[in-house]
Amino acid sequence: MYYGEAITRLDDKGRITVPRDIREKMKALRHKEWFLTRGFDGCIFMFEGRTWDKLRTQASRYSTMNAKAMDFRRLLFGSLADAEIDAQGRMAVPLHLREYANLTRDVVLLGVDDHLQIWDKEAWRAFQKTKEAEFKEMAAPFFAGDDDRGGDMEKGGPDNGDSTSGSGAD
Repeated sequence: MYYGEAITRLDDKGRITVPRDIREKMKALRHKEWFLTRGFDGCIFMFEGRTWDKLRTQASRYSTMNAKAMDFRRLLFGSLADAEIDAQGRMAVPLHLREYANLTRDVVLLGVDDHLQIWDKEAWRAFQKTKEAEFKEMAAPFFAGDDDRGGDMEKGGPDNGDSTSGSGAD
């Protein structure tokens, strides 16, 4: 499991230095091969090989004749790059992903359970501010007992993208 945030820097060659504690976690979990792709909200998703294989299998279940599925696959696979950490603890981030995430000098490497995310530091801070008011609402289903999970998370989260859902009560 990956968690926490680490501030690192993007060097002139487009590489980030992965902090030692994260590298040690990667080594303990035997996570050597990484796949980087466009994420949500302007970040880069970083999946280790086995997790990526599971996601790839899930994505391939959708027909190429399903227009939304095809668009998603184009964006996900079209921006995909593989990466490894070099002996100095650096990982190259391809130009097209650096441009997508508007990475500048200061970068946040964020642990999100089964994957990591790469954010421009200022973009990550701005995202946190925009979600602060919703944080308590988002947390409720996670802390509720098994008998009262809250319907919204079962539909994909407290904000499942459906602006017509109102209070979430069906």
